[in-house]
Amino acid sequence: MVRRDITGFDTVARIVDRLSTIDRYDCLLGLIPTALTVAALVGQVLDLPTEATLLGGVAIALLALLDGLFFRPPTGLQGT
Repeated sequence: MVRRDITGFDTVARIVDRLSTIDRYDCLLGLIPTALTVAALVGQVLDLPTEATLLGGVAIALLALLDGLFFRPPTGLQGT
């Protein structure tokens, strides 16, 4: 059995490296399910109709989608 020394790993630096690679389009893609989930939770808490709350979530998700695809689309390969 081989023993490994794990004290040399700098976990904070690795987390910062991962977070520095997140760009605008990653945030837009994350906003789509987040908007739907938050809308569904708000609808449950405030006892609103499901259709109304999900329509609000879809409106926010649609704005993120339109922004990422048409209003400010990617201009080329990023990060290569």
